[in-house]
Amino acid sequence: MVTPQSDLQRPVEPKPGTTGGKSGLPSFILIVADDLGWSEVGCYGQKKIKTPRIDAMASQGLRFTDAYSSAPVCAPARSSLLTGLHTGHTTVRRNPPPAGDIPLGPQDVTIGQMLRDRGYRTGLFGKWGFGPDRSGQPSHPNEKGFTDFFGYLTHHQSKSYFPTHLWDNQRKVILPGNTGDFGAIYGPDLIMQRVADFLRQENGQAPFFLMLSLPLPHAPSVVPSFGQYAGKDWKPQNKAHAEQITTLDGYVGLIIDQLRRQGLDDNTIVMFSGDNGPHEEDGVSVGFFNANGPYRGIKRNLYEGGIRVPFIVWSPRLLQHTAGKKTAHATAHYDLMATLADFSGAQAPANDGLSLRRVFTGKGKAPQHKFLYWARTHAGQTPTHRKEDHNRGRRAAVAVRFKGHWKLVGFAPGKEYSKPGRRWKFELYDLKKDPGEKRNLAADRPDLVKEAKAYAISSWRHPK
Repeated sequence: MVTPQSDLQRPVEPKPGTTGGKSGLPSFILIVADDLGWSEVGCYGQKKIKTPRIDAMASQGLRFTDAYSSAPVCAPARSSLLTGLHTGHTTVRRNPPPAGDIPLGPQDVTIGQMLRDRGYRTGLFGKWGFGPDRSGQPSHPNEKGFTDFFGYLTHHQSKSYFPTHLWDNQRKVILPGNTGDFGAIYGPDLIMQRVADFLRQENGQAPFFLMLSLPLPHAPSVVPSFGQYAGKDWKPQNKAHAEQITTLDGYVGLIIDQLRRQGLDDNTIVMFSGDNGPHEEDGVSVGFFNANGPYRGIKRNLYEGGIRVPFIVWSPRLLQHTAGKKTAHATAHYDLMATLADFSGAQAPANDGLSLRRVFTGKGKAPQHKFLYWARTHAGQTPTHRKEDHNRGRRAAVAVRFKGHWKLVGFAPGKEYSKPGRRWKFELYDLKKDPGEKRNLAADRPDLVKEAKAYAISSWRHPK
């Protein structure tokens, strides 16, 4: 078994006083968990799963209570995060069909490209998911701004925790003895070794952007062992799911430890979040873990539980004024491109985001969105998701958060997304009084429904 702990903890000569080297620009680490519920880490209320390093990160950093993914499923959420375009504008708006992944287009500029052009070294480690499983294709991470890539090229491949192969930039690395669900080499461990190598090569002379997108805790719930949960009187799927999250928590801690040992923590902003709500595939019990906290819905729903996610930012020096605090500033992941452009002085392409720099630093009044927008153009079904959507889970859907605390959820008449209109069914919720979205106020406030529908209509651009 690969043991990244020993590799990450290899002695590193500290570099005291590192503050961005010659460039003076901050570095960034973005850690994106896969299908992690809002309440599946301790600092957001989790009681059964242990996440001490993420909890410590929150206690020393800034914790968002009202942060959202950009979509209720993985591919569009990540496309939106990378391009700064919400799901009415970004290229990839659904999870991949059986025929294969949907690639990013030549017009799509990613955060990686933006920061690479600013002089950053850029690394993506883990799940990519925007192109075929081969080298030399235009939607490869190397072609989309990442100077260093090690991981899974496709969504389908990333469901294998003991993968038969991974990609080292354009080179396919065969992992002998691995069969997908069994083997000698645990994929996330091997990927974390490459993260350690990437950080070890940093000398403080140039800024870097590292994006870690491991498949944890996506189904199937496969782990080398149940770890500290082995003796629990739980069903095996829940033991494995808990260990997946605790393993991820350990990886977060190892990254922060290495930043400190190398003196890189002074000028690095670390961000931790998830790509959508919690899953219940492979027999995992959402209710057992209270994975969505007080919110309605899970992965695939546009109710809060399907899109509200943990979001923590940490930097001892750069964000010292917000250390140990929390904020209710409403944000979606498509704000990250504008935020990193603001911190780095990079030239961002046209996008739908607003910078969170003033929220991160606690200095000045931050810009607020008039509304946040989500579209669902495709979804599979699981029992809880289907129940929450009242058997409308396969329909296209839309959601808008506006006026601070109002939320519109609308369902199309069928699977295809169309202009929200007369045949759509709309629901309206007051998140301040009703965070669990239990009382539909659409009939009481037709004026607000009309306003939110207009936002939804203006936000959709038909894909090319």
